[in-house]
Order: sequence, then C-alpha cells, then structure tokens
Amino acid sequence: MRKGFYHCKEVVFYRLQRRREKQSEVCFMKSTEELMGLLQNLDIEEFKKSDSFSGISTAAYLNELLKDHSLTAKDIIIRLNMERSYTYQLLKGRRQPTRNFIIRIAILCQLSVDETQKLLTIGSRPILYPRNRFDAAVLYCLQHQLKEEELNELLNDIGENSLC
Repeated sequence: MRKGFYHCKEVVFYRLQRRREKQSEVCFMKSTEELMGLLQNLDIEEFKKSDSFSGISTAAYLNELLKDHSLTAKDIIIRLNMERSYTYQLLKGRRQPTRNFIIRIAILCQLSVDETQKLLTIGSRPILYPRNRFDAAVLYCLQHQLKEEELNELLNDIGENSLC
C-alpha cells in the first residue's frame, strides 16, 4: 500500500476524534475531494482491499444526531408518533429507515439542508432534488425551519402526499 493512503486514513480518524471531543457538528463522511484523492493514489488491488470507503451506519449516525440534540428514542416515539418497536429496530440497525422517516427526523432536529442530505446519503436514500415538488417543499421547510405539521399542510396544499 502507498504511504499517502495510510496518512489520509490517519488524518480522517484524527479529525473525527477532534470533532467528537468538541461535540460540534458530527461529520463521519469523507468529502468528495478526499475520496477523489484516495482513488487517484490507489492501484486496483489496494482499491479492492480498501475498507475506507464504507461510512458510518445509519443507526450509528441517527444515534449521534439524537445525542447531539438531546433527544431519546422515547422522544422520537412520542413526537413523531412512531411505533415503539419499529423505532428501536431503526436505532439498533436492524431495519433501514424510510426516506420519510429520515426527513421527519431532520425536521425534528432542525437540521440544515446539507445535514439532511448527508443523513439521506448515509441512509442510502435519494437526496432531496429541488425540481421535484415534494422535495422542494421539504427543502423549503428545512430552510425556514418549519415544523412537520406545517410541512404536511404545505404538501397537502400542493397536492402531494404527507410525510406520515
């Protein structure tokens, strides 16, 4: 393996540790530039063996978000009117959250658009696309920090399905 590859992994690990210590915005994914740099420096065999492209699990990221926003699973169950067993399965990684669940969490935590896109990407769900009416309404809600009820009302007004 090349020396630069290990150095990049160490830098990323160090940055993650520092961010966790500061309890600032959690960023578990590498930037596109970092990934492009890693890809450029790898040969085919190193690429096949590399595990550095696997990100954090959806459940781990959701739990970090909840911790950062001082929320518990019980808060999610109550505030989002979710089934208890389904919520716990999501938070333990036994099930993958739906796109609407991820959006509802983002609204509850008042995440920015970028944080929401990151959460959708980690959850292997399509990111919000502003040319889609449903997605545009969600983006508007995120940018203006509207509540879920207000978003559902807006979605109904424009003829789209509500989140739940």
